Amino acid sequence: MAVLDTIADRQAEWSVTANGLKSVIDRARWSVFVFSVLGALLAALASQLGAPAGGTGGSLAGGTGGTPAAGTGGFTFDLRTCFAMTGAASLVIATFFTQRLLGQEHVTGWVRARAISEALKREAYKFAAGAAPYDQANSEPLLDAERQKIEADGDDLLGSLATNPGRGSVPRSKLTPQQYVEKRVDKEIEYYKDHAERYRKWATRLRQAEFGLALAATLITAIASVTGNHIFGFVFDIAALTAVLTTVAGAVLAHVEASRFDFLVTTYLATARRLEDRKGGPREPPSTFVNDCETIISTENMSWIAKWTKPGKV
Repeated sequence: MAVLDTIADRQAEWSVTANGLKSVIDRARWSVFVFSVLGALLAALASQLGAPAGGTGGSLAGGTGGTPAAGTGGFTFDLRTCFAMTGAASLVIATFFTQRLLGQEHVTGWVRARAISEALKREAYKFAAGAAPYDQANSEPLLDAERQKIEADGDDLLGSLATNPGRGSVPRSKLTPQQYVEKRVDKEIEYYKDHAERYRKWATRLRQAEFGLALAATLITAIASVTGNHIFGFVFDIAALTAVLTTVAGAVLAHVEASRFDFLVTTYLATARRLEDRKGGPREPPSTFVNDCETIISTENMSWIAKWTKPGKV
């Protein structure tokens, strides 16, 4: 059917667009995490090395004081300076990525593209399954009008719209009640459960890492209270070491919070449970069953949108 082909093509474009925008955000968030940790580690190492000139710091060229680099006006490029500069650069890059790629406008753009994609998919499935308001004869104009209304909310995103996205996952012909259950309800239940498990694993691993770092910082502080700055024959500034461990632990927790792992696990599992309950209930009349299932999915989408567009850290 021409109207279903049109909405399927448009939904595929918005879905691929949302995936691309989300990929940029995910890469930027992981980059910020890595550079923040790297910057903290290098800054701590630099603080433990001696002064670059006339001191005891390690020089890249050998010796104890460092040899001035030619043409630099006496500037010494030793190991301490190398660590300090690289650490500072890492922290600057993390800040730059946060400001340029993780601003609220970027997150909002991704969320809006995904919301349009999901709204188009919802209307397409309702039409294909013959659910109200598409249970009347000649309801194609109604579906096309709804499509135009949905897409109008993304006019300012058309410059980012994907091209050649493929056929997508939206039906292009009418569905029987059983086909609707198999292609829509069962697929959504599987999606929610699989992704909830994936996010739960990530959250668990990251929290275990944070717990280990916090425990290490506590143990080192306790040992330092007895031995001072001498641990196993090495001299190290304990304050700097515990500070970097605390910073890294904080970065881990910030990454968990920014990724909304806990929220996604909870809402995905709850939505899967509600879909399973509705699937096991009465399916007559079919229109009511379809609209009930689409309402459950839509409610999850709205809560997801509200969570991601809430001002705060991203």
